[in-house]
Amino acid sequence: MIKKLILAFIALVALLFAGVAVWMSVPFSYQKDLTAAALQSDQTISVALSPWLSFRPTSTEPSEGIIFYPGGKTAPDTFAPVMRALAKEGYLAVIVPMPLNTAFLGIDQAAEVMAANPQIKGWHLVGHSLGGVAAAEFAKTHADRLASLIFWASYPASDLHSLPIATVSIAAALDAESTPEKIALNKPKYPAATLFIEMPAANHWQYGYFADSLNTESNLRDRQSQIDELLQHTLTFIRQQQSVSTAAMQTKE
Repeated sequence: MIKKLILAFIALVALLFAGVAVWMSVPFSYQKDLTAAALQSDQTISVALSPWLSFRPTSTEPSEGIIFYPGGKTAPDTFAPVMRALAKEGYLAVIVPMPLNTAFLGIDQAAEVMAANPQIKGWHLVGHSLGGVAAAEFAKTHADRLASLIFWASYPASDLHSLPIATVSIAAALDAESTPEKIALNKPKYPAATLFIEMPAANHWQYGYFADSLNTESNLRDRQSQIDELLQHTLTFIRQQQSVSTAAMQTKE
């Protein structure tokens, strides 16, 4: 009898995990027409679709790279236009597809991207939503391999307060998922020197190209305006870290 109960419990747990896996593997709706266009190579950007979505400027050989972890239930190409825009600024920009669209199943994949691109001297790790939580876990054990850690609508699940890494949190005032209250509550977990930025009239879904039907907030600005500000804050922060790194190297010389 006990054996049958144990077997039944194991079967129930397995069924539960299978159900969650199937649910997570189905991504949120997104604007496939716009993202498909961003996945095409042209004279300015070379795009590779495997093993990651990689965007590389053709006019220069980048020395800095940006790795992006998508959030849960997020198809990687949802953020293709955003990462392509970063590549246009002279960076190698890489979106890491996650197993079952679940970043926790691919926390260490940034290391594989780095190993495949040894010419990159400085890496910036970005994560949106649950992707930011996974990025934080990677940074927790690989801070020495990163130039910066960037949270988009996200916060760390574990304590990173003593982590010596340049960090920025770019949050959204109207975010109903990673709410301003959650960001504030988790502030003690961020690295001590974290810069906190909140974008007004912005929400969780307009960091990328999710379907407009997910936008339910009142007084929300248009998507392109939010993405433009997101890119501005992100690029400003990354360039500041590059300046610090350059200054440090000149001092050593």
